[in-house]
Amino acid sequence: MIFWSCLLSLSLWLRVSPANANEWEAAVNASVVGLSGSCVVVSCEFSYPAKGRTYTEFTGIWYKTNEESVVFHRDHSKIIEAFKGRTSLTGDLSKNDCSLNISSLKRSDEGSFMFRVDIKDLDKYTYKKDKEKVSIKVEETPKIPSVSVEEEVTSGKRVTATCAVYHSCPSNLPRVTWSHDGTHSRSSQPQHHGQWLITYYNLTFTPSREDHEKQLSCSAQFEVKTVTGNRTLNVKYPPYNVRVTTKASVKENDSVELTCSSDSNPPASSYRWFSSDGTTLGNKQTYKLERASRYTEAISCTAINTEGKASSGPQKINVLYPPYNVRVTTKASVKENDSVELTCSSDSNPPASSYRWFSSNGTTLGNKQTYKLERASRYTEAISCTAINTEGNNTSGQWKPSEAPQHGIIIYIAVASAIVLILACILVYVVRRRSGKSTEQLHAMKNEQNGMEITKNKNDHIFQNLGKGKEGSDEDIYTNCPEGHIYGNTEFDGKAFSSDYTSEDEAVYINT
Repeated sequence: MIFWSCLLSLSLWLRVSPANANEWEAAVNASVVGLSGSCVVVSCEFSYPAKGRTYTEFTGIWYKTNEESVVFHRDHSKIIEAFKGRTSLTGDLSKNDCSLNISSLKRSDEGSFMFRVDIKDLDKYTYKKDKEKVSIKVEETPKIPSVSVEEEVTSGKRVTATCAVYHSCPSNLPRVTWSHDGTHSRSSQPQHHGQWLITYYNLTFTPSREDHEKQLSCSAQFEVKTVTGNRTLNVKYPPYNVRVTTKASVKENDSVELTCSSDSNPPASSYRWFSSDGTTLGNKQTYKLERASRYTEAISCTAINTEGKASSGPQKINVLYPPYNVRVTTKASVKENDSVELTCSSDSNPPASSYRWFSSNGTTLGNKQTYKLERASRYTEAISCTAINTEGNNTSGQWKPSEAPQHGIIIYIAVASAIVLILACILVYVVRRRSGKSTEQLHAMKNEQNGMEITKNKNDHIFQNLGKGKEGSDEDIYTNCPEGHIYGNTEFDGKAFSSDYTSEDEAVYINT
């Protein structure tokens, strides 16, 4: 466009250059297109034979078709009714600029136009050669704006887009809006091929991945209509929304394939698989797990492209397996002869869909998840349940009512045991007290008895000696029976015991 603008300016300059200044010539565009309801500018430059002289007074006149239809004159009374108030000269005649502006353009304005100049003290001249005439055309619909932007833009990196708006009236520009937020600027170009003026509306913005494959729109609102130009954005961005896809479910021990997918531009070029414990599993878009198990760790993948990488969340494989860890549960305690509800539970995928209750003698009791035992008794047969799903079945261990805690009996036993223990303690205490008193009494009785024996022995000895002593002599009595030799004078079986015995009690018994 710049090339054509420069070429046009050059051609006009050549046609009115000083080399041709001695000729009556005008340079105009062969045709000009204007928009209905807007204005149109007809670019015009003229020359005349000045012959070295300077002229200052010019009168410019524009005609339509012939010299009788005046569309512009400085004497407005000479303008035909159809153009009154709608025409003006935009250039300076003293500078050889004869450009014409027609506003509020109508379809009836279409036709051929020519210029005439009246130079005081020189001459008058009408430029009516075919090449000096301009044809004006009126369009009802504006030309669609042209949007340009880089072929590829990068998410997060600023870029400038340009909207070229074609119009015919620089004094009444259309209202231009963009579909994207950003910073706006504007620049203009000369008339292109003499038909449309071009104004460039620039938008500087930062694209995001959400803009990819969306339309970047530029709308120009004219008096008669609004037109819009579009350009599809190609935004490069790193992977996001990375996800692992696989079959809805897989039987335990079967193999299963997992696929890593993501949203990215350009598409992801490499992948990495890993388990939740950090183990690397593979580096292709698809990973094959040879044996699926209920214990298989959750699996994630990372997608990588030229703009970056991102990882999925952990994906747990839906592994189907039969019931296991089947168990019978009930309330914590139950009194004998009371009713009790038993519940059959298990670990399985899918959950168990049916159940079967039976006693140890093989009797079937029920087929619901909960079984009600009307009277719990220690003599009731043991009870088991079987849990069943689409993958198989499994049976619990036996539950015996006698194993259920007898809450009331336990309380009675505990109370009775406490009473017995208290009575036992009291009995032991009483026995010990009585035993202590008996011992003390026994020692007292022994001591009393010993005292009596000692007295008796002393008296007997005294009387024996009295018989042997002199009559009427008390002194001999005390001399022959000294108190310290009571024991020494005692004899047993003809033998005397010595007072060397260290035990007083033993001496007492001996003397006795």
